[in-house]
Amino acid sequence: MSGNPRVPRLDPVDMAKLSELAYLMAHNEKTRDYFAHMARVVSPEDAKAFQDVFMKQEIGKLRKEIQDERLKEKMEKAATAREDQKRAVQKRRGFSNEQMAAIEKIQQQYNFGDWEAAADIYAQRNPPENPALKPPPNGASIGSTWDMPTFFNPEGKEIAFKDYVKNPRKHANDLAIHMIHDFLGKKPNPAFNPGYAR
Repeated sequence: MSGNPRVPRLDPVDMAKLSELAYLMAHNEKTRDYFAHMARVVSPEDAKAFQDVFMKQEIGKLRKEIQDERLKEKMEKAATAREDQKRAVQKRRGFSNEQMAAIEKIQQQYNFGDWEAAADIYAQRNPPENPALKPPPNGASIGSTWDMPTFFNPEGKEIAFKDYVKNPRKHANDLAIHMIHDFLGKKPNPAFNPGYAR
């Protein structure tokens, strides 16, 4: 069924009651907006009396569009600033793309977007390698030369290598005994400081 139904002839009392109800709904702030929409559906011409309602809705819609646009701009600026900070951190600290991916996981884990703070956490957990602590490469023993350790006699004088090779067992035992005495007496041993007692 389309269109509006035929309006029946109403009793004057019923007509008065319905008119009063319509008036109350049209002038109550809680129902006026709904009543205006219903009136526009049933009788667009009569609904022109509610232009204030429709104007308020248009203004509200426009205001929301402006707010959404401003929010979008803020989000774009925040995303740009975040990317700028990411590039700056990577360039200054020399991180690889793989390291930056690991830093981003830290951000996700702790739910924050600061690249600098996440990079600090990553650096704390992954300190750079100390070359002095790394063992020699596998091929280092082939053709490599090594310095012999320095040995000292019980008086703290350095022993020449030619004298050491004459009786290495004796000198090694003397050094071991001397070191034990030094540790027990908390006295620095010349084997740990070649310049000691020279």
